[in-house]
Amino acid sequence: MVKSLGYRWLVARWILVYANQFFVNNRHGCPLETSDRSLLMFRTIRELARTDDATASDKKRMSLITCKKWQFTIFGTYEQMDRSIMAMFSIMLLGCCYVEVAFGQQPKSILNTNHISDNATDADRSSKFISLFSIVRFSNAPCTTSTGLNGTCFTSSECSSNGGTATGSCASGFGVCCVVTIQTCGSTTALNSTYWQNPGYTNTYTTAGQCSLYVTKSSSHICQLRLDFIGFTLANPDSNAKVSAGQCLVDVFTVTGQSNSVPAICGSNANQHIYMDMTPGTQTFSLNMILTGTTTSRLWNIRISQIPCGTSYTAPENCLQYFTEPTGTLTSFNYQYATTPVIQHLAYQDYNICIRTNQGFCGISYAPCSTTTTNGEASFAISGIDTAVAAAAFAAGTTSLVDAECGNDWLQISCATDQINSVYTSASVAAPTGPTVGCVNKLCGVFFSAITAAAANAPVYSYTKPFNLYFHTDGSEFGMATADAIGTSTESFGFCLTYTQLACSSTLSKTSG
Repeated sequence: MVKSLGYRWLVARWILVYANQFFVNNRHGCPLETSDRSLLMFRTIRELARTDDATASDKKRMSLITCKKWQFTIFGTYEQMDRSIMAMFSIMLLGCCYVEVAFGQQPKSILNTNHISDNATDADRSSKFISLFSIVRFSNAPCTTSTGLNGTCFTSSECSSNGGTATGSCASGFGVCCVVTIQTCGSTTALNSTYWQNPGYTNTYTTAGQCSLYVTKSSSHICQLRLDFIGFTLANPDSNAKVSAGQCLVDVFTVTGQSNSVPAICGSNANQHIYMDMTPGTQTFSLNMILTGTTTSRLWNIRISQIPCGTSYTAPENCLQYFTEPTGTLTSFNYQYATTPVIQHLAYQDYNICIRTNQGFCGISYAPCSTTTTNGEASFAISGIDTAVAAAAFAAGTTSLVDAECGNDWLQISCATDQINSVYTSASVAAPTGPTVGCVNKLCGVFFSAITAAAANAPVYSYTKPFNLYFHTDGSEFGMATADAIGTSTESFGFCLTYTQLACSSTLSKTSG
């Protein structure tokens, strides 16, 4: 140990001796010249490192060095002293202390005139060690502010330079939880947990035009973006004619740069979320609000999270929405829990909703939310196919439809059945020959059920893994009444479903293939 330390000190002392010789000139002249002052500083620094060959004068040297009116201490200077020399001294002092800390030695106080004896052991020096400098490093990890917002852990200066607001602390008090909000159209961000808000938020926005935000990956390890719609209100979809019903003709939100299917949306979508899979090689993604009217009061507040590859919360590929809890609620975009507008589910929707299969669960059940309206069940109303029978049934609000009857719009659940622990529906059991028809996949109509022509809602079960749903709509609402106009008898709300994963109480389990 002594040999090792001696070698390290030999290197450090060689550097100091070299610097000492470089500045030797007029050692005793007064007033001090630049070289003299530098020499005195180096000799003072040398006292910090000497352990075994200090001269008697070195050992007795006081930390306060005086030469007539030229006086200085390690804490400051008199007005007459050259500030550049003092800055040089400070840098060299820091470097010396860094060397001592790195070598595990004691940085001796420059204010102490009694140094440790030449024969002091390493243990003696270590016991008297007091660190002069502590370097604290922490990662820029996600954090939660005192107000409940998501932020990123930064130093105060980093937070300010990134245009953020420090709200609460993190990293054991060494950092601040920094929240970054952007309200300027055309901005770019690479920060996790950025909040994108309409200009003037929390006031509404009525200006027509395009407002975009460009998001750059913060690192090569990022595979997805997750957008959480904390607030989202745009103009509702068209509801004037069947040929354009459900289309976003006034306002629309779109994204670009992703590899998965992300449909254009409008209307009310607070508390919804979407995942964007990042196309390999793509670094920048755009979020676009395309607004055509000046009378609509719009409002948005979107949290943008950058998701690393391979985490427990990374969504499977091509999943627009991803739910990880054993129970939850699923709604179509623009589902508004109200009787108006009469057209709520959007046109041109094609996306997957994925639910993570939790350990110990082999099945899943779906049930309509409890909300109802005066015309059928608002929790489920998806137009089917443009046939006289299906359109009349949908318009009358009297029936459920499945599979072939759901040709235009549908919600797909793999191998759906109305019986728990079974891949057969109750309607398919024909006594005494037994089951003749298996489970179904497409559901539509005004009642949520796995059997056709049901007059009431009923739970739907599936034992096919993974637990995924697929929602499809076309560009119109032809599968309704014969009249071209949209009325209260032709409501098309979309869906609101609760789900519950089912424990493995039976061996019935399938894997979709």
